[in-house]
Amino acid sequence: MNIVLIKDSIPLDKLREIGKEFYSLMIKGVVDIKREVVAFGGEYHMDSNVLILEDGSKQADVWGFNLYFDKPRDNWLEYTSLINIRPAAKNFDMEVQDEEIKKEMMRIINSKVTQ
Repeated sequence: MNIVLIKDSIPLDKLREIGKEFYSLMIKGVVDIKREVVAFGGEYHMDSNVLILEDGSKQADVWGFNLYFDKPRDNWLEYTSLINIRPAAKNFDMEVQDEEIKKEMMRIINSKVTQ
């Protein structure tokens, strides 16, 4: 399984290649909003989640998403994942409910993916 941990940046073309392992139009990933680290790849969000936790992230700071390659950057993220269900954090749904967390996720992910 091809999963990458991105601390600096990754070209969009490389992400497309990694995404082809399981999906053609998108790639699953998780982002640590405190450490500003992103893991991309895997069939399930949990695949990337395991890698980012092994690298030192804390689950409370990690949120799952889907990135759709051919959508505009301001609309290419879907903030939905089973790992996002966190009653203790007032997130009772698979989709991230907090708009500030969504903004932070988008800022970090967009900063990591280059053209």
